[in-house]
Amino acid sequence: MASRIVPAHTLPAPTAGMHQAQRPTGVIMALVVILFAFVAQSVITAIALVTQSFVTAPPGGPRTADMLSLMATRPGFLISLLGFGASLATLWLWVRAKERRPFATLGFERRAVAGAQILRGLGVGLLMMVLCVIVPLITGQASLTWAAPDASALLFIGAMFLGFLLQGSTEEILTRGFLTQAVARRFGLLVGIAVQAVVFTLMHGMNPGMGPLPILNLLLFAVFASCYTLAEGSLWGICAMHGIWNWAQGNLFGVAVSGQNAADSFFTYESASGASTLITGGPFGIEGSLVTTVVFLAGSALALRAYRRRRALQQI
Repeated sequence: MASRIVPAHTLPAPTAGMHQAQRPTGVIMALVVILFAFVAQSVITAIALVTQSFVTAPPGGPRTADMLSLMATRPGFLISLLGFGASLATLWLWVRAKERRPFATLGFERRAVAGAQILRGLGVGLLMMVLCVIVPLITGQASLTWAAPDASALLFIGAMFLGFLLQGSTEEILTRGFLTQAVARRFGLLVGIAVQAVVFTLMHGMNPGMGPLPILNLLLFAVFASCYTLAEGSLWGICAMHGIWNWAQGNLFGVAVSGQNAADSFFTYESASGASTLITGGPFGIEGSLVTTVVFLAGSALALRAYRRRRALQQI
């Protein structure tokens, strides 16, 4: 029996891109490609971190061999983000060499509106993070103080913005782009959204402070991100949104990013004594908060409404 392939015209942008591949990637192989992409990232990052530890170690002094300790330093944290470039390069090679289609078909074909969507994504991501942080502050569950970063810290914070843009964009391209397209081509849009949401959550499953609410919020973010891409018909905006969401969380407000603390930030976020982890997010950071749950649910509803409006206009 021939396998069912969902027609391209029934899939909204940017989920129909796999139909432009001369040699499309199946669902299982798409998961393998994502796995190899992260293996490449891990190897390149480990090599860079070890090299950095040898370069920065004092002559004749001890060299740190613990990878977690290396990643906790300023250059180590930045290297761990820039390592996502290896994942992106792996996917680019696969799309170009095996599938034989333009990389832009992953969700970057709407170049005429790219600038506006990027700016809107930055604004949306920053606004959503402000909402998540301000609730614990006004309810007395947390405090925010000026961290007084020096010149070197400011330089690092600026570099981290670029690093988080790369990291966020890579995750979006792999999941909301490549994986969603592979699954949607075979099983339809809803299954594509569901599969990428599960894979995205598993990608973060080993982060410190993981628990039921952080898992739920990771799933909700993945659903929101899919709705956002459907509303805009591309990945431009969600890449910007994801990048500034992580940067504002860690380097603007000083909140742990998925359980990982940034080395420097403009502000320091601290939970009050006896504060509820349901509001503050606990050790996982604000992404483990019920406030974030509500924000993601509201964001998904608004993005879905915008998508339906766009579809309705296209059918007129």
